[in-house]
Amino acid sequence: MSNADTLRRQFASANPPRSLYPLLWLHGDPRETEETLRREIQAMDDAGCGGFVIESRPHLDYLGDGWWRDVGICLDEARSRGMEVWIFDEEYYPSGIAGGKVLTKMPDYRMLVLAKETFRWTGGQAREWGAASFADDAVLKVVCVREDTSERVALADLQALNAWADSEEAEGTDDVRWTIHTIGIKPSWSGRMFEKMVDYLCPEVTDCFIELTYEATKSRFPEYWGTTIKGFFGDETSFENFGSYDVLFGEETPCFPWSRVLLRTFAEAKGYDLVDFLELLWFDSGEQTARVRVDFMDHLTALFAENFFGRIQRWCHANDVRFIGHIVEDNHAHMHHGYGVGHFFRATKHFDMGGYDFVLRQFDSEQKRSSCEEHFPQFKHYRDLPYPDFFQYTLAKLAQSAAHLEVGTSLVMCENFGAYGWDLGLREMKWMTDWMTARGTNWYVPHAFSPIYPDPDCPPHFYAGGHNPLWPYFRQWGDYANRSCLMLREAQHVAAIAVLYPAEAHWAGDRDMLDGVCKALMRSQYDFDILSMDLLADEGRCAIERGELRIRDERFATIVLPGIRTLPPRVQDRLQAFARAGGRIVAVGEAAACGGENVELPQLASQLSRTLAPGIAPARPFPELRFCHYRKDGLDIFFLNNESVEETFEELVEFPADGWPERWSPMDGSIAALPLFDRPGGRVRAPVRLAPYEACFIVIRPDEEGQPGHLTTSDVPPDSWHRTEREADGSISVVQPVKLLSVDGWRVADIRSPVPDTAIPAAQAVRGLGNWHAYAGMETFSGSVVYEASVDLDTPELLHALDLGEVGEIAVVELNGHELPPRICPPYVWRLPPLLLKPRDNRFRVTVTNTLGPAFPEDGFRRDIPAPAGLIGPVTLTACEKRPFGSATT
Repeated sequence: MSNADTLRRQFASANPPRSLYPLLWLHGDPRETEETLRREIQAMDDAGCGGFVIESRPHLDYLGDGWWRDVGICLDEARSRGMEVWIFDEEYYPSGIAGGKVLTKMPDYRMLVLAKETFRWTGGQAREWGAASFADDAVLKVVCVREDTSERVALADLQALNAWADSEEAEGTDDVRWTIHTIGIKPSWSGRMFEKMVDYLCPEVTDCFIELTYEATKSRFPEYWGTTIKGFFGDETSFENFGSYDVLFGEETPCFPWSRVLLRTFAEAKGYDLVDFLELLWFDSGEQTARVRVDFMDHLTALFAENFFGRIQRWCHANDVRFIGHIVEDNHAHMHHGYGVGHFFRATKHFDMGGYDFVLRQFDSEQKRSSCEEHFPQFKHYRDLPYPDFFQYTLAKLAQSAAHLEVGTSLVMCENFGAYGWDLGLREMKWMTDWMTARGTNWYVPHAFSPIYPDPDCPPHFYAGGHNPLWPYFRQWGDYANRSCLMLREAQHVAAIAVLYPAEAHWAGDRDMLDGVCKALMRSQYDFDILSMDLLADEGRCAIERGELRIRDERFATIVLPGIRTLPPRVQDRLQAFARAGGRIVAVGEAAACGGENVELPQLASQLSRTLAPGIAPARPFPELRFCHYRKDGLDIFFLNNESVEETFEELVEFPADGWPERWSPMDGSIAALPLFDRPGGRVRAPVRLAPYEACFIVIRPDEEGQPGHLTTSDVPPDSWHRTEREADGSISVVQPVKLLSVDGWRVADIRSPVPDTAIPAAQAVRGLGNWHAYAGMETFSGSVVYEASVDLDTPELLHALDLGEVGEIAVVELNGHELPPRICPPYVWRLPPLLLKPRDNRFRVTVTNTLGPAFPEDGFRRDIPAPAGLIGPVTLTACEKRPFGSATT
């Protein structure tokens, strides 16, 4: 069997290969008995998970006997089921402090920050700097600025300041005012783990962390090591010098990251004493400012990457396990300090997968219509500023690019659904799955499974002790996600554009246009990777050949500069070499052209189209169409997703591959050869229809004998292109609607709920179609409502499609006692088997199930108003005729 045949078999399987590794939270709570832990792991296995990630969250006896006991139970159960286990390397987050035990063992290595205190002084006033909060030996520099002349005096410490204040130079009279800036070292501030934070930039701190967590785990569980235990998960380690995602340099910056090794290593790396220029981190002083700021961040990020992330990965590889996870990359934090690591790629190149996470409704389908805060006002204050374009267009591509370019793997991990609340359902999870697949994600850490019910800590928790009304349908989503991941694993990403990562330019003060460029490309169906300047400048890893950049399996003919004006000389040289070799450089905004062309952001896509076709080409613009292109086992694989929640995509699409196209549907694993397509000039052009919430794979396989016949677009009128279908026997028909029937007279037959202590209203409480939360007694109901109606048909021999309209949110249909496959998301449409229909009294029984959200009105992550629940409709039946075509092209 060929590799392509194996892929077909795996995709069509009822048990596809598994790429789900959810979080399992261990609390050390007395309710977490051995039986409870084993039952939760069984639930994950039943849900289609290939393993799980153990998280303490936080365990009451982290790294104590209770912790090791509970981990041992989980490992034993996982091994018995053939499941893999990854272990969070921290009690909570950020990783690197071992729940405070590193600082307990190394009390002199608490995290430090570089801070500034400012006073205004005249000779007639007290010297307030005497009350400064720096320790006596912690002041590095004092800068005195005369307000009327901007004259500056730099002093070594407070003692020198006092001597200066007594001198004639100070001119300390009531008429002369000075601003005194005292710059020095303080213990760290952090909004999360203030009393436990350590100096991440010191390698001995990392070694202590490894000893307390990684080495301790290996010594406790040698029988599981490297087999059941696959590795460790690092979570959201960042500088943590203060609480911001968005502040970098300037007077508003409270403090900067620091380390006891920084002055020495900075001088060795940069050739000058940083103390001479410390004030430039806060105040702009001309051309020198950008150089010092870039040097400062460049050195900080290099130390962080090497002494923390790199050191951990090297230990893991030397001990036959792997290191995965993600860093804090909210808003600008991917290239800031604060809640960031300063440079996304320098940190993540030391992980063994690309990685990112989504929490607190950073994105969801509703944000296609309105802002997150409209439905979740409690998140309004979570971030300094809203940056929806970063979450929608940039974040996942950063992780994908790190995997492809830096790590050299196809694996892109997302810790998803965290803190979305109990009202996150499978409908939204399916929409988000398609969103992630289009951005190359293929290894999921669903957030989360918890052995405690109800667990108020960052829900949803999917199994919820068996009390989640959606749990019976969770496996359907699991198989869908697993099939989607399967198609992108061990596959080669295809994209022609590299977007240059702007961190170094941003440190220098250049305008950040990365999010805007990613958005413009994505909405015009141009795929891309994001390329770091480090990698571009590395001739050993990045080659220039025949007008292309060649990095591992990726080939880029175009480099886009997102507003980058400031370039390191080595990067500028490489860009010019690329242009000389025939590569194309497109500089957006006020960017350095470097031998290329300049364009404003709104014209980027049209400028590219002059010489570069999009990755797929719809016949008319549809900005909400997303795609990715991979090659695997001799197949060209295109994933297409309609991200619109309102508009149907229905158009011809041209694919840059030649062969025979098939539509692979991950919801049920079905594979069907397309009945209608053209092959112009070595490409495939075919009609594609995707309603909101619909996605599919178009797989183009090489020519071979025995290909099924097909029609071309010239054989069928355009208004029938999207109704052309292939029958089971290979023949081709056009489905023509002939009659629309409204299905009315719905009554409620039953109301039920698996949620403990739920008051079950009488069936009469829900009066037909509509949002059941509007009825008395149903305001906070979570569970299922069963609706019934019957229909007479004049032409039962015709093909009929049942459309339930709007549903909140899972629907199961029984027709004359026969159950049809559930629908976990729109469109809630079923083709009805003709053999089940009859002329009179066709009985429909529709069970609608909603989320746990309404049952937990006290949930801090809840919607402001519960989402509509129930069979809302309108419900219709469409009768259709099938008109067969004659011969088809082979």
